[in-house]
Amino acid sequence: MTGAIDQWLPQYQVSASHSVFVHASDEKTYAALEQARFSDLPVVRVLMRIRGYGRGRSKTGEPDAAENVRGPFLELAAIPRRALVLGIAGRFWRPDGGIVGELTPLQFADFHRQGYARAVLSFSLNPSNNGTHLTTETRIQTFGRAATLKFRAYWLGICGFSGLIRKAMLREVKRIAEQPTA
Repeated sequence: MTGAIDQWLPQYQVSASHSVFVHASDEKTYAALEQARFSDLPVVRVLMRIRGYGRGRSKTGEPDAAENVRGPFLELAAIPRRALVLGIAGRFWRPDGGIVGELTPLQFADFHRQGYARAVLSFSLNPSNNGTHLTTETRIQTFGRAATLKFRAYWLGICGFSGLIRKAMLREVKRIAEQPTA
């Protein structure tokens, strides 16, 4: 069975996956996934701030609502109760991340710029009798030898931190989904 992530990034050089079992229905887990404010998590806030992400501000000085929920990621697919797929393109190994902004999902799908990479982050839900298996997978595709070498060196340094962020995201969704209803 192929997942929603396969439609967006079937070929990649690097992949990482983490999962958690949520003692809640797929409906409640998906609602928690939509509700979760990952940028509010301390580990995410600190690590993303170090990278220079998450600085979007509205005219009032408050963080932009979209910036709080998805950060620099573009929503590629949302399949209620089954999957959420986010994407980002850039030169992640650069201090500023070299993020390519303002891409549409179609432009993201067609993005193959030499010297750059694109990444997809998916959350997939698999219901069972007593809850939901929630899995996150990150895939990265690089374009060109130089980008591949730079990304691999970068990934060696950050893969552990990336894993911390993904695990924190999963714990947050689990925490929200497992809260008793009023």
